[in-house]
Amino acid sequence: MTESVDLRRRDRVAAVVLIVLLLAVGVALLLRRSLPDVAEEKARTARHQRDAVLFDRFSARRERSDDGDRLSVSLRLRTSASVSLPCFVFVVARNDSVTPKVWAIWPPQPPGPAITASGHFHGSTPITGQSMRLTDAWERLSATIPTPANGVPFETVLVYVVDSTGRILLARPFRV
Repeated sequence: MTESVDLRRRDRVAAVVLIVLLLAVGVALLLRRSLPDVAEEKARTARHQRDAVLFDRFSARRERSDDGDRLSVSLRLRTSASVSLPCFVFVVARNDSVTPKVWAIWPPQPPGPAITASGHFHGSTPITGQSMRLTDAWERLSATIPTPANGVPFETVLVYVVDSTGRILLARPFRV
């Protein structure tokens, strides 16, 4: 009789172990299916954030006139997805090889909300930029930046596209 009780107890323990094992395998399969989806979504989101705004056909040329010298910048912008993206654009022209460093920003504005006194973009107030609504169709942007009074030419142009919270969607330097 003790032998039959031991067999029944062993069968119950084996059944419980089998049920726990089946549940563990089921949970592992569910996690295996859902975790790659989360990882893929994170990668896709990061890629879209990094490549949210695309550019094409950048050009910058120095122009002279009786009104003064200026740098004319032109490029095309669009989104990487079929969405409408309200944003603000800033174009910063710099020459860091002279002392003091020379910089200018378009749209024209004094140091403060979007650019530091040393000419570095910080975008804490994005609404001071050129307002645009980008889609998946190319949109042309043209900016004219006056050359400083000392006649020092700009060496680099940086294009910043930011959203309404100040998050940078595109930050791209170009040599002039």
